[in-house]
Amino acid sequence: MVLIVSIVSIRTPMTLNANTFCSAADGATMSAQLLRCIDDVSRWMSSNRLKLNVDKTQFIWLGAPRQLQQVSSVHLVVDGVPVSTADTVRDLGVTLDTRLSFQQHVDSVARSCFYALHS
Repeated sequence: MVLIVSIVSIRTPMTLNANTFCSAADGATMSAQLLRCIDDVSRWMSSNRLKLNVDKTQFIWLGAPRQLQQVSSVHLVVDGVPVSTADTVRDLGVTLDTRLSFQQHVDSVARSCFYALHS
């Protein structure tokens, strides 16, 4: 099981994306690792006068369909706010989905190219 988490903070004009990659045998262990990571990022941000915007924090589970079934029932709560699970995330201009098919990314690039060619 591999996990990518995108954490976004909007308190200043700056946007912070923090990505972590880890693996574990079960969803509970993975969730504990993820919560520790979010806590570390939140502490770092506080020490630099930034604030983690939990409402805009999201994460995505990546893995084979069988692996994803193990973690589908895992829910994260940070500072009393549930963190949403995303089907797709965008990082550095690339759209990732849970199966890493890149279909939405390819569709988006093709749509942009079509618009540029026909305008």
